[in-house]
Amino acid sequence: MGDKRLDREAQYWKVTSVLLLTVAALVVAALSVPQFSTEALLAALPVAISALFVIRTHRALVAQLQAELERQLPIDSGTGATTLLWFQHMLEQECRRAMREFSPVSVMRLLPVNATNSLHNADLVEAMQKRMTRPGDLVALDDARGLWLLLPATNESVSAFAERIFQVVNQQAGATHLLCYTFQPTADLNLTKVTDLFAQFELELHDDKKTRSKSQSEPVLRCESEGFDMPSVTYSL
Repeated sequence: MGDKRLDREAQYWKVTSVLLLTVAALVVAALSVPQFSTEALLAALPVAISALFVIRTHRALVAQLQAELERQLPIDSGTGATTLLWFQHMLEQECRRAMREFSPVSVMRLLPVNATNSLHNADLVEAMQKRMTRPGDLVALDDARGLWLLLPATNESVSAFAERIFQVVNQQAGATHLLCYTFQPTADLNLTKVTDLFAQFELELHDDKKTRSKSQSEPVLRCESEGFDMPSVTYSL
């Protein structure tokens, strides 16, 4: 798909160049032969409009290409956080590794209470990254205004860590919900299971918000786990 878009961009450049050269030739002809100036300028007008249309389309294509490249990069250049696409890839990998090594994996979701606020902030991301220094820990952007945190090989202390993150984010970025869940290395552990569970959490959070007035809307900390039936050697948070 990327090669086709690049070919299309090259074609836009060629067409634009031909149209602009045609306009220039007609203008020169109009200036050189006064008796044909009106006809030449009228002929140049639709060509100029076509050239402007092609240029505008080309700019839109370039912007689309840049957005696609940004989306596929592992790190967001504006915040320093992991991109959503790369986060999903790494989460899938960590789910598989959790089953191989029989170790839990924890995922956190940070959502601003006020829908107009955004957690896509370089200072906030840096503050999170300073507290997540273990191998595999990730701070990632979501597709809205929140953040994802991925913590492989966690243990019981993840609840205390979630409380610390909850306090830091609410102090630095304002009222923010934190949803946390620790998954056991079961056979059905995968990206779909994780995203479906958090979608359900968000739906419940939204329904709960409807029952409250705006003055009663406060940040929620929800931290749950499937349980730790068997001990495993894991990193401490």
